[in-house]
Amino acid sequence: MNLKVLRKRAAMTQRELGEATNLGQTAIANYETGYRTPDLDKVRAIVSALRRRGVEVTLDDVVGEPTAAA
Repeated sequence: MNLKVLRKRAAMTQRELGEATNLGQTAIANYETGYRTPDLDKVRAIVSALRRRGVEVTLDDVVGEPTAAA
């Protein structure tokens, strides 16, 4: 699932999610657009912040399902 969709479900701005995760608004924007990919610790922080806002979310929801090797 798209991080932007999850953030909006939590009724959070990029800035609010950034503050809740000790990341900046720019980092959240970069993750949402796919310009950058968060490392595992950052994904965990994002998931935790979204869960605190009542959104049912998993690590896979934030980073996407792994693709099977051909």
